[in-house]
Amino acid sequence: MKAGEKSIKIYLSIALRALFVLALVVLILFFTYLTVRFAFPFLIACLLSLLLNPLVSLLEKKTGIPRGLSAFVVLFLLFSAVIGLMLFAAVSLIKGITVLSKTVPGHLDALIGDLQNLFFSRLVPAWERAVHLFSGLSPGQQQALRLNIESMTGTLVDFLNDSAGRLVISLTHFISSLPDTLLSALFVFLAAFFISKDTDKIRQRLSLISLPAIQTPALQVWKDLKQTCAGFIRAQFILVTITFLLIYFGLLCIGVSHPFTIAVIAGSVDLIPYLGTGVIFIPWILYHMIIQNYPLALTLSALYLTVVIQRQLLEPKILSATIGIDPLASLVALYFGFRWLGFSGLVIGPVLLIVVRSLYHSGVLKDTWAFIIGRKT
Repeated sequence: MKAGEKSIKIYLSIALRALFVLALVVLILFFTYLTVRFAFPFLIACLLSLLLNPLVSLLEKKTGIPRGLSAFVVLFLLFSAVIGLMLFAAVSLIKGITVLSKTVPGHLDALIGDLQNLFFSRLVPAWERAVHLFSGLSPGQQQALRLNIESMTGTLVDFLNDSAGRLVISLTHFISSLPDTLLSALFVFLAAFFISKDTDKIRQRLSLISLPAIQTPALQVWKDLKQTCAGFIRAQFILVTITFLLIYFGLLCIGVSHPFTIAVIAGSVDLIPYLGTGVIFIPWILYHMIIQNYPLALTLSALYLTVVIQRQLLEPKILSATIGIDPLASLVALYFGFRWLGFSGLVIGPVLLIVVRSLYHSGVLKDTWAFIIGRKT
């Protein structure tokens, strides 16, 4: 009986410690959610200051100017470069729209002519055959077919109306959010400046208020997390650069106009999960197939297949080399993140995977399990 009571006490202690850990995890997740929701610009400023601190320290060491001035110079150069890139993109977009405004009417005329030929050569005979088959149906079957066609037409019209409405709402929301975006950007700049300027003071204060039992594993997790994030950014940069070079030289060999601009846009789109360069190439290829420009459609298809194949072959190797995460685990994180959280889950899923990996390698998960079962580490 005493042995049974002892076992019950042991299991009860394990259950209580497990509930304590679970409550602590829920509390941390809730606090993280509130922080991300209400202090997202501040988090961006913290991340920006952490990324720029090495440059600020280097400038301070090499020139001897105060750290505050070094932080201001680095941030000013960064924001100037970002604004310059945005202006360059805007000018390129205006030039592209100007070129399209001159070339699209001719392409549309050719497309309309091809569609007319397709209509009279293929669709009219098919319609006549369908009418012949329809006249052979019974009145009840004809009525059911009419109802189905009307239902599909109504569904298509509703879809187009909803899509147009969502597009207008999105554009209106984007325009109305510009002042808030500019204000948030100003806040990020100021917060990043003060954080980078007082980095040493902030570290000293954090080291004073944190317990040694928490500080050591937290530093290990932070170190591993920084290395993993840096490896992930490096891997994405390598993959996007390879995609850009393949598309640029491929379009250059094909003889397509504006290969650099198209390659830059395709490389940028390649960063978006589940979309990639197919958003650009697939409509482009279909357009040239419709206008019966088969040589260009085939060469673009070959270039697109080359880009997709190299991405599929190199991405697992580069990610495993720079991060050390199994490609299958990354795919699972992307899938479940998308299923649970939608489009934002495509970012949150891999981030959570990186956090769990950092906790595992730093020994936090092992120590947590030892605490739950009552084993001394």
